Amino acid sequence: MEKKYLQHRRPTRMLGSKREHLEEKKAIERATAEAFLLLYNQQKGTSYQIVQHEDSPDIIAQNRDGQTLQLEIVLTEDRRGDIPASLGRSSGRTVQALKRNLRNNRAGIAALTTSASVLGCNVLDSLMRRLSDKFLKRYGPNTALVVRDTSGVDWDWDVVVEPIGKKLERLSNPFDRGVWIINKSKDRIFRIA
Repeated sequence: MEKKYLQHRRPTRMLGSKREHLEEKKAIERATAEAFLLLYNQQKGTSYQIVQHEDSPDIIAQNRDGQTLQLEIVLTEDRRGDIPASLGRSSGRTVQALKRNLRNNRAGIAALTTSASVLGCNVLDSLMRRLSDKFLKRYGPNTALVVRDTSGVDWDWDVVVEPIGKKLERLSNPFDRGVWIINKSKDRIFRIA
């Protein structure tokens, strides 16, 4: 009898974790949008506030005049697997994993960029992969893509704004209100396209 009860309970727990994951994703998107809109409003002299939290685009904001600004949110990832690791869902960035990567680097088995982040190298490449995926979708007019820097390093994005912009020129840009990066400390935004 108890075995049946455990079998019945297992899917419920899994649904709970999916629900928690979705709630966490929405909380990250909302916090990103709030920080972005604060800086955007200061920079542009506007008054956008969140009025709706959707799936695609993630956020709909509106100003006092009723004009809308849609935000699609994406997170940066210096290396594949960084986001799950930073949320505690992966052991790929533990001290043990970093030590193993360092040993592999020293032995010549792995490139340094497998364990280290270089803004103009693997970080930029990772960002371009994430942006390319978003550029394939269409979100409608008055939409901006907001890229949240989740790196452990508060990168100086000014250094790579121009190279990113040049790479993005080759793509069909669906974001008529721009592509923006909000830095790790959430006190600066950079328009990259």
